[in-house]
Amino acid sequence: MKIMIRSLRVRLLLMTVIVSGVAVAAVGLLSSRVTSFEFQRFVGAGQETSLERFRDVLTEHYRQTGSWNGVQSVLDRIGEISGRQLILLDTQRKTIATFPAELLNARIEITPDDNLHLTSDVVENGSRDDAGRQLRVTQQRMVFANPPHLTLTDSQSATIATLFLAGRNPPGEANEQESFVTSVNRSLLLAALIAGEAAVIAAFLLSRRILGPIEALTEAARRMGHGDLSRRVEVRSRDEIGDLGQAFNAMADSLARVEQLRRNMIGDIAHELRSPLTNIRCQLETLQDGLAAPSPEMIASIHEEAMLLNGLIEDLQELALAEAGQLRLQRGPVDLQAVINQSVNALQPQAVSKQLSLVVDVQPDLPQVSADSERIGQVLRNLLSNAITHTPPEGRINIRARSMGAEVEITVTDTGPGIGPEQIPFIFERFYRADDSRARSTGGAGLGLAIVKQLVEAHGGRVWATSEPGKGSCFGVVLPGAQAMRHKDNNR
Repeated sequence: MKIMIRSLRVRLLLMTVIVSGVAVAAVGLLSSRVTSFEFQRFVGAGQETSLERFRDVLTEHYRQTGSWNGVQSVLDRIGEISGRQLILLDTQRKTIATFPAELLNARIEITPDDNLHLTSDVVENGSRDDAGRQLRVTQQRMVFANPPHLTLTDSQSATIATLFLAGRNPPGEANEQESFVTSVNRSLLLAALIAGEAAVIAAFLLSRRILGPIEALTEAARRMGHGDLSRRVEVRSRDEIGDLGQAFNAMADSLARVEQLRRNMIGDIAHELRSPLTNIRCQLETLQDGLAAPSPEMIASIHEEAMLLNGLIEDLQELALAEAGQLRLQRGPVDLQAVINQSVNALQPQAVSKQLSLVVDVQPDLPQVSADSERIGQVLRNLLSNAITHTPPEGRINIRARSMGAEVEITVTDTGPGIGPEQIPFIFERFYRADDSRARSTGGAGLGLAIVKQLVEAHGGRVWATSEPGKGSCFGVVLPGAQAMRHKDNNR
């Protein structure tokens, strides 16, 4: 039972039933009260209309006779036609005539607040006194609260009598009215039950529509938790549930891509480590077997392979520290003109060997940036090395630096073959290669741009890249200016 109540669908249905029940009961009760009130008001209005019709008959009789003589027969006809209990009183509140005529024997009293009191003697059938000669008589008292009445006037508008309606309903009409009200209430109850049933059905259908996708998401998440990253959910709507489904699918795609990159990274690391280690092992085994004598060339080759391993390990360590937020930066005002010139001079021999032109365009009076000069130099060397590697002979590489408000932008543009637009979002990820064979042939491990991204973001900057196949690529770095960083630090 507790498990069922914990179900969101069951709770939604229970809540709908409770709310619908309360709402339907309140509407039904209010409707019943309003219907009864309006019906009684309608009946009262009908009675007032009947009294108005009686006025003409009674005043015409008074005009013709000059008195109320013979009015009993007129009142009898009116009472028989209308079925009403009527009492006609004079200006002294004395009884002139009644219908039925038995009411003439009743004691009639009109209170100041227009309440009508009728007191009559009722003889009990079969009741006699001790001598057996007299029937037992009891008194019956009836009170009519503010009964409908009509004041009759003569041609000079002088009051000549007052006609009271002692009973609000004629014989049999009370039952008809009660039957009408009961029928209305029964119809309201039936409508309330139908409305409640419709609400429950609607809630059930709505719960299926809302909770169906949620259950599918739950099952997909459970499968994903067990390692199935291929699971996706079908998005059938454009509401919040549809947005949730799209977000889930996007997350699943991202996780699947990250998992694939992780597997590729393990393979790439194994490959990058295996190649130099294999070369070192082969050369050492050659020396051990006496197949070759130690020579400066062989020692230099072993040292080069060891340095490749060392560089790869250092790159991986830098990435790990940067992603963990533990990379130590020696911040200070940095003159980018000097850092750019140092990086260009360091890579100038490689560019000359490929017949490439390195063109530097730095804005005069370029603002300083708050950065670690060594790390920024590493960023520029990685970008320049990447451009030199992928630019064909006799190509051109432009290094440009410009001020952008409180920031400084550095761009490295080449005339290489370019990168496809589908590859742009992934080029800053570790071990990603737009061309695996070309990257490996040049000794690259696919970590250079990943290191650039992490180092720039560690400085509070951002990186971007644009490219068009056949027309080259442009890599940009945006760094906060030294003045902006000082203002930010002062506001902390």
